[in-house]
Amino acid sequence: MPQPSPNPKRRRPVAQYAALAGLFVVAVTYQVRIMEYRFPNWFGHRNVAVVPFLVGESSNDLSIDFLRPEAVAAGLHQGDTLLAVNGRTVTGTKVYGEVMAQAQGGDVLTVTVAPKGSAPGSGGRTARLKLRGSSPGVRTLSLPVAVLLWVVLPVFCLLLGFWVATVRPRDPRAWLLLALMLTFSAFSSPFAESWGPGLRVLGIVYNQSLGALLPFWMLLFGIYFPEPFPAKFRWRWWDWCMWLFGVPLVAFAAANAVVALGQVEDYAPVASLARLLTRTDKATTVLAYAAMSTFFVCLWVKSSMTISRDARRRLRLLYCGATVSFAPVFVLTVVARVIHHTQVEEYFPEWVSLTAYFFLFLFPLTLAYVIVVHKAMNVSVAIRQGLQYALAKGGIRVLRAGISVALITAVVEFLQHSRTNPLRLFTVIAFSVVIGIRLRALGERMRAWTDRRFFRDAYNAEQILAELSENVRGIVETRPLLQTISERIAASLHVPHLAVLIDGSGPYRPAYAVGYNSMPEVVFAENAGTVKRLREEREPARVYLDDPNSWVYRAPGVSEEERATLATLKSELLLPLAARDHLLGFISLSQKLSEEPYSGADLRLLKSVAAQAGLALENSRLTSAIAEEIAQRERLNREVEIAREVQERLFPQKLPEVAGLDYYGKCRPALGVGGDYYDFLALPGGRLGIALGDVSGKGIAAALMMASLEASLRAEAMRGTDDLAALIQNVNHLVYDATAENRYATFFYAQYDPTVRQLSYVNAGHNPPMLFRKGDGTRQVERLEAGGTVVGLLPQFPYRQDVVQLEPGDLLVIYTDGVSEAMNPADEEWGEEHLMEAVERTTGLCAADTIERIMSAADEFASGAKQHDDITLVVLRVLDPA
Repeated sequence: MPQPSPNPKRRRPVAQYAALAGLFVVAVTYQVRIMEYRFPNWFGHRNVAVVPFLVGESSNDLSIDFLRPEAVAAGLHQGDTLLAVNGRTVTGTKVYGEVMAQAQGGDVLTVTVAPKGSAPGSGGRTARLKLRGSSPGVRTLSLPVAVLLWVVLPVFCLLLGFWVATVRPRDPRAWLLLALMLTFSAFSSPFAESWGPGLRVLGIVYNQSLGALLPFWMLLFGIYFPEPFPAKFRWRWWDWCMWLFGVPLVAFAAANAVVALGQVEDYAPVASLARLLTRTDKATTVLAYAAMSTFFVCLWVKSSMTISRDARRRLRLLYCGATVSFAPVFVLTVVARVIHHTQVEEYFPEWVSLTAYFFLFLFPLTLAYVIVVHKAMNVSVAIRQGLQYALAKGGIRVLRAGISVALITAVVEFLQHSRTNPLRLFTVIAFSVVIGIRLRALGERMRAWTDRRFFRDAYNAEQILAELSENVRGIVETRPLLQTISERIAASLHVPHLAVLIDGSGPYRPAYAVGYNSMPEVVFAENAGTVKRLREEREPARVYLDDPNSWVYRAPGVSEEERATLATLKSELLLPLAARDHLLGFISLSQKLSEEPYSGADLRLLKSVAAQAGLALENSRLTSAIAEEIAQRERLNREVEIAREVQERLFPQKLPEVAGLDYYGKCRPALGVGGDYYDFLALPGGRLGIALGDVSGKGIAAALMMASLEASLRAEAMRGTDDLAALIQNVNHLVYDATAENRYATFFYAQYDPTVRQLSYVNAGHNPPMLFRKGDGTRQVERLEAGGTVVGLLPQFPYRQDVVQLEPGDLLVIYTDGVSEAMNPADEEWGEEHLMEAVERTTGLCAADTIERIMSAADEFASGAKQHDDITLVVLRVLDPA
């Protein structure tokens, strides 16, 4: 499979510029001829005859329109058909135009006309009128008003249209704007019949085509300017309007151009078509009004849809400017043509129609304001920097070429006019070579100066990197970091559209954007072909959507959807942001305002910026992760603290008084909260329930099971039963149903009857409590082992209970394995032997002090080692009778 060509160059818009040049020649020629017609004195024409009437301006035949006073005085009437001029039969208006092109003020013009409504071939009458000689451009107007209306405003429209199209030759909106501006510049009647063969055809077709297509241009302008409608709408009503109104309007415009050309050259072949157009005049008017109304509807809908404040402001300015501009002409046209079926100029005084036309030119002024000041098409910066930059660079090349040609010419001339001398010849050649080398170096310096003059930020890489490093050093939040990087790149390289896409632990989505009306709604999957290319190559990737050999068409995995996404982003360069082996994201850069491709210096700068941005973004993510981890830990610590407080309240807060018994309990969790449990229950008949359990595991889960065990025990014990075996069986069943399969608890439960000093108990898999009995000078230790297996592990188990008789001086120690298995730094267990020795040293102490002494002994053995399990102790001492 052939590989795509690396970094293909973007094709220059040669065809577009060639079309612009040809169109510019036609437009300038047309405008110059209009100025020559309106202001003949400016072109050296003296005593030019004023045209006494026009032919076919408001109709599709050869009838007379817009009569001047001298024509009215000669007996001519509006609508008369022109038959002959100075004896020449009028087959087309060119006959009248050719006569007037040669006429001078004071000449007598002889015309033959047929009255309006007369039958064909019925003959006519002849009228003679003396032609006036004055500037037709002034007439009843003052010279400043005439210059403003027929020179300044049309030239302004031409400059605006060609200005934008020259800067944006590939932008269809620029060409649409140019067509609209050409229409406004061709608003004035040119009297092209007098231009002579060839030029009059050009003038008629140019004028008629543009004038008839004004509603169509306005319709397209409303749909596509300043931005097209979003593609997400299923029912694209504007497309239906474009076809419903646009196609007939284009057809009528073409037919009108044919009829207008026939009126000039030879009217007979187009007479039938002219009559057809006359009958469809009302339909054409309706279509034109519908198209113009659609323009305003499109602007209003876009203004209500957009979320960008800048875009909404542009649309509202354009809407208001268009309304003020077209409203006077619209009102006058409705009154004159719809109500009275005549032309505006014929029905209203001249000053009224001219005032309306002045308002009409507010629309081009509004467009210029929206485009240049509010940057609707980014031409303000492009003109100031892009075009001047291109002209400056081109000027330097032309200057170098001119100096080189001049130098070569001078050398040749010198050698031709001097005698042949080898030394002189060698000196001249050497001098020329030195000048040529210095000229090249001077040209490079001038080019570098031009780069700095127009785009100095983009070529001062050290300054950019230093400032960027300084700016991002203290930024730890992602959005401010991306904003700083994006705006610095956009300002330095003059990139109008830039978007930063980051993964965010999933697809790559825009996190910050510059130059778009709103945040682009695009997504690149982690396995997208574009992402794979950037991840593998770690180099900037040029995007050429108009080149079939580009990687966007040849690279594996790049789908049509991705190419559409790149087109939405207006991508011309993709800049990866990487840290170590991970692609954090990438930056999409559009074409520069200068329309120059990204150079090697640009890529080196961008790669350095991307390296800094990648490190800064990674640091930002790590900082955010650390902050989130700290916050999470604080939340967990707080939750543990709350759980510890709750658990402490579950332990006995007040000990029931039992005659002849000193008892106490204490729990010290290993992790703030634990699974050890002890409880004392005041039972009916003055009895005391003693419970101690050790839930498997530690932490919150163990604490929750401990709470469930306590609730189950209290619910069963409060029934006052003496059958402890059945009681523990019920507790086992309740805990089994309420906990997971891998959860269980060792448990010891006893009931003490102070009246007979008997202790009934059940040991469910717990460490056997130690009963220390006072013997003949020594203590005997008895283990309480009767019972069964742990609770919560099996759904049913037959437990067994036992009873022991306690005597005054007996000491019962109930403990969890956290006491006996306390470990020192050498991983040695304290053991039950050490526990018993500690108990032996508590003679004469109360139950609470006994517990403290035992725990202190265990801590002393641990020697500061971390407590690895919960420690719980319950001590009961039978008191001597008073």
